[in-house]
Amino acid sequence: MSTQQNRPRRKRRAATNAIREIKKEQGRTKTIIPVAPFNRVTQEIAQEFREDIRFKGEAHQALHIAAESHLVDLFQNANKLAIHNGRETVQRKDLRLAQDLMNE
Repeated sequence: MSTQQNRPRRKRRAATNAIREIKKEQGRTKTIIPVAPFNRVTQEIAQEFREDIRFKGEAHQALHIAAESHLVDLFQNANKLAIHNGRETVQRKDLRLAQDLMNE
């Protein structure tokens, strides 16, 4: 038996995997939200305003990038609010306050 088998495994903090995933995602340049479902949602919303509306591919892509940018900013601000309150977990009240502050 080796000494490694006798040693207890070191427990990692809960945030370690989350931080690893965040760093991995930050290195990517592609969009996070899948393209096809996002395009369907934007098309569905647009149909409420006008029946025969169509989008060019570049328009869908611009909407997609803008929406993701807005969501990333919102979650970053909500995370800062949670940290300010001494928490590691973002709660609904953090998102609402961050959204209110962004709309002002």
